[in-house]
Amino acid sequence: MIFIILICTGCVRDGPLIVDMPITEISGVLDANVPVLMNKYNIEGLSVAIIRDSKLAITKSYGYSDIESGKKINSNTIYRAASLGKPVFSYLVVQLSLQGKIDLDRPLFSYFNKRVVENDPRSEIITTRMVLSHTTGLPNLNVKQKDVMFSFDPGHGYKYSGHAYIYLQKVVEKISGKTLNQLAEELVFQPLQMSDSSYRWKAEYDKHIATGYRKNGKKYPIRNGPSVGYSAWSLFTTPRDYSFFVAHIIETSKYPNSVASLLLESTVTVADRIQWGLGWGLQDTIPFQSFWHWGSNPGFRHYIVGYPQEKIAVIVMSNSDKAFKIADDVMVKAIGGSYPSYDWF
Repeated sequence: MIFIILICTGCVRDGPLIVDMPITEISGVLDANVPVLMNKYNIEGLSVAIIRDSKLAITKSYGYSDIESGKKINSNTIYRAASLGKPVFSYLVVQLSLQGKIDLDRPLFSYFNKRVVENDPRSEIITTRMVLSHTTGLPNLNVKQKDVMFSFDPGHGYKYSGHAYIYLQKVVEKISGKTLNQLAEELVFQPLQMSDSSYRWKAEYDKHIATGYRKNGKKYPIRNGPSVGYSAWSLFTTPRDYSFFVAHIIETSKYPNSVASLLLESTVTVADRIQWGLGWGLQDTIPFQSFWHWGSNPGFRHYIVGYPQEKIAVIVMSNSDKAFKIADDVMVKAIGGSYPSYDWF
């Protein structure tokens, strides 16, 4: 065991995937290394989930959900998943498209008859595919609605955009006559047994929600809500629940014209070795391409990488603003592999 730990401590990003090491030994590697990393950077709490053969193999919990009360992170801890809600939303939208309820390449204005930028006619050419691949030219959510404008003509560049996702959500809710959370329950959460997941606040989260911590170690104000769901940022989930979603993406991506296979088709090149599909980021890794996404809201940092061909993935979730200092190291110790997107985002 000591020998294994020493080997993995010396691992570097851009190494081989760890696919054959017994999961019990991986557990020992994580137990030996993750607390050390957390202590070095004062990370309050962190969870790791590993998928092998398209199934959840192990979940590990470290540190505290709330330091002041002594409450520890565990398998029932609810995280504010932030942008990890975007791939889930993308999944349900593409599922609706396969049902013939929305066309990925039809201008959304034809469904909604409302411009996302009122005084700009380019609003009328935005499509679902552009939104899900972040090619609308619209900004992220750090820009107030009154200041929203296009950075480029829709379909002619890349710019990560939460505003575009919220706009598409409104269109989808109008077309379906259902709320975001109703659609998510029907098309994702219930079929995949994600019983602890929701885009809106549930009363039972009071007992299980993690407290978010700032870089200076002080906690963010504890708040309930929102009472309605937002596709770009309001997902609540556990690492276990989200692993069911990631495992489903991996397992079903092998089928032509499946929702997952469509999500993982490259739509736009973002940077060297990095592209975007529909909802998921893609990256050129060895020997096969992998998909990825991050989540970042005040007090919460998350990162996911999945390798469809190898049927392996790792999910790291944390209630600390400092967690990106160690997330890649944790992932290397969990599954090895390479992470060009980590250096980019």
